[in-house]
Amino acid sequence: MAHNFKARILLEDEYDLWFELTKEVTTTNLCGNPEYLSIVAQTTGRSYRILGVFQGDQLVGGTTLYETWLPFPKVAVALSTYPFLPYQGLVLREYTTRYPSERVSRHLAILEVLIEQLEKLPYVNLALKIQYPLFDMRAFTSAGWTVEPEYTYIVSLTNLQNTWHRIEQNQRRLINRASKQGLVFTEDDDFDSLYRLHYDTYQRIGNTLYYPEQQYRKHFELLKEKNFCKLYQVRLDSGKSIAALLVLTGPYQATVTICAGTDLAYLNIGSSPFLRWKSFEALSQLGYANNDLLGASLNGATRFKSQLGGELTMNWIVARPQHPGYKIYNKLKKFANKGFNLVRS
Repeated sequence: MAHNFKARILLEDEYDLWFELTKEVTTTNLCGNPEYLSIVAQTTGRSYRILGVFQGDQLVGGTTLYETWLPFPKVAVALSTYPFLPYQGLVLREYTTRYPSERVSRHLAILEVLIEQLEKLPYVNLALKIQYPLFDMRAFTSAGWTVEPEYTYIVSLTNLQNTWHRIEQNQRRLINRASKQGLVFTEDDDFDSLYRLHYDTYQRIGNTLYYPEQQYRKHFELLKEKNFCKLYQVRLDSGKSIAALLVLTGPYQATVTICAGTDLAYLNIGSSPFLRWKSFEALSQLGYANNDLLGASLNGATRFKSQLGGELTMNWIVARPQHPGYKIYNKLKKFANKGFNLVRS
């Protein structure tokens, strides 16, 4: 079946076409939005483009490309390496057909044209994180790309009574305890408390925070200006924030919790599950359909996420074979970092 699909980089005045396509796909979140990509690019000093697939004048699919630069050719990096841009905005039009085989055929044809164009782009490294519900990765494996699964938990917000009963009993008990202890749930702009709690949490688990404070603050302020996020916190009667999280919202049905932090001294009174549940209630009241808890690696934090009533969901990371020059660059970079650490010690 001939579909006559063609792929090309979109012009900026065509971004409205992309926005309309992303809104048609019910699982799209803010990561595929051009305005949000502009905020990420502005915060990080990097750039982005959108590769679209057309059938005639109709945009039927495509992907965003978040770019960075090295001393030699341009590099499109895996979006999963940036916490504020956890997903690649790969979108396929949701066809309504009589036969499933017709829909599969069209989607495969779109992906084949997309991959063909991606392989022509002058990147030394190219990786895409493809979000549920896209599951058919045969076009990528056939083209010689590596394909690896990655997992997350997604909580439904459309029926909170059902979600409540899916939350494990111990977490429900902690939520009720926090409520009886008089903890206060707030939506506010108190970035300082968010940063303090998030920074302390990262320090506690032995990781380095991915953004310096001023860069983090700028990103948050740009998000708030566009109404692209919600900052939720749990406070004591004194007003002190003891738990906080930041959620990507925007004009889609899906939301993503991109960062969180808790005060270790108050974990035993249920501050963290209380915050999560109250954020579910708030997002549901705003009309959002689900909340992605972002990540399901096998660690303690993921065990907590698994108890919040979400569904374990599989995403995909696909990567084009790396340019030999990029492999050499990485080896030199590791050698230089090793030397720097030896000098410091």
